[in-house]
Amino acid sequence: MVNYWEIFWTLCLVVAGATFAFITLIVIIKGGPDLREMLRQLRRQNLQR
Repeated sequence: MVNYWEIFWTLCLVVAGATFAFITLIVIIKGGPDLREMLRQLRRQNLQR
């Protein structure tokens, strides 16, 4: 019986970790250009001061 719980929790942790990694990759890929543009604008604002 204990072995089943161990397998269950291992699978849950693997699925949660893989989901987190997948979502993180999507955010980096989709949000990377926006983040770069925001940083460029902040640099321009700081240079104008």
